[in-house]
Amino acid sequence: MKEDFLQIIWEQQLFLKDKPLLVADEELKVIKAGFKNQNAGPDFYQSKIFLFGLEWVGSIEIHIKASEWNAHKHQNDEAYQSVILHVVWEKDTEVLRKDGSIVPTIELKNLVPMEILLRYRSLLNEDKTQILCTSFLPSIDAFLMVSMQERVLVERLERKAREILSRFESNNKNWLETFFQSIAWCLGLQINAEPMLVLSQSVPVKILAAQAWNAETIASILLGQAGYLDKVSGQAGQKLKKEYLFYAQKYGLKPPPLLWKLFRLRPSAFPVQRIILLSIICKNMPNWFELIGSAKYNADFFTTNDEATNNQILQDFLKEQGYEKDKFEIGKFLKENLVINVFTPFLTAMGLYQNQPELIERSLDWVNEMKAEPNKITKMWEAENQTISTAGQSQALNELYKNYCLPKRCMECNIGTAILRSGN
Repeated sequence: MKEDFLQIIWEQQLFLKDKPLLVADEELKVIKAGFKNQNAGPDFYQSKIFLFGLEWVGSIEIHIKASEWNAHKHQNDEAYQSVILHVVWEKDTEVLRKDGSIVPTIELKNLVPMEILLRYRSLLNEDKTQILCTSFLPSIDAFLMVSMQERVLVERLERKAREILSRFESNNKNWLETFFQSIAWCLGLQINAEPMLVLSQSVPVKILAAQAWNAETIASILLGQAGYLDKVSGQAGQKLKKEYLFYAQKYGLKPPPLLWKLFRLRPSAFPVQRIILLSIICKNMPNWFELIGSAKYNADFFTTNDEATNNQILQDFLKEQGYEKDKFEIGKFLKENLVINVFTPFLTAMGLYQNQPELIERSLDWVNEMKAEPNKITKMWEAENQTISTAGQSQALNELYKNYCLPKRCMECNIGTAILRSGN
């Protein structure tokens, strides 16, 4: 039994209809369950009940056992003196307010329908590596599934936007600096996103702009900062190292501590190649930044016209390092990845900061215009007959699985609560 389950029972009023709700042998009538509190304090506020011949307006607190009231020291907390009803699974004691008055308490363990309890236990007992409500999905209304996807897609964009805004504040509110760091983070992929971010933070973007966004120069600076030019013997490596040492002295650059992860990476995902790719992307970055800020274009505007960049020094350097690379391509797949994981949350961040909802709407349009990204999680959903055709759907279902199914937050999910209600 968990408290979030009891909160749903109270919020949705999922009690046995043929049994009166009794508090100290007096019948309780719930006029208004109240609003769920997302902050500190009692679980529900602006609740309204009729009890002891009077209408009461105030807060509702929910616990598994009544004794948790004292364990959490609510009796001395001013925030809990307005509680008009204590809702518990088991009433193992009377509880008091600060002034010594008894807090009315209702016990739920004999008031919840068995069907609802069985559904709740079935959800929690599912294999944690799978979608928890898989056995109930065929009966779930398609509109409900769509609405939950829309909800978690917005949650995902806002979560990523908040991360970007945190960087923005750390960068003295420099959007271009933040954009560069966000691209670096994305190119690091999940395994090396953090060291790529730290690397990008070690070189102010104004230094890169001062080099006219030259790929070779930027690569020398970033590779040097990453420690990949410390021990080089080839001609290309020596040239890049010499260039790095010049700029490091000129700008007072100091290499940051980085912990790269290389285990089970494909060659194209190795940090050296990702750093060089970031250096080449830099030539497009100022233009992309300006176009994103205008929010006038559709997502496919950023993904057309694959670009191949040939730089002999960088190609020779990679070969000296044991890589084979004939060209560096900023292809459609990479651009789609940037639109989904950088451009859309970045535009959302700008919309939140500037209080412009139309920018957030545009970011949602962009992610819904992109094709779905297949992975093991989307395959799980497809096995449950869920159609996934856009990146908006694939991102939403990934978010739903990672942030609701895995941590078993069924009682915070529209689908989970609908499953409970269907048993009432």
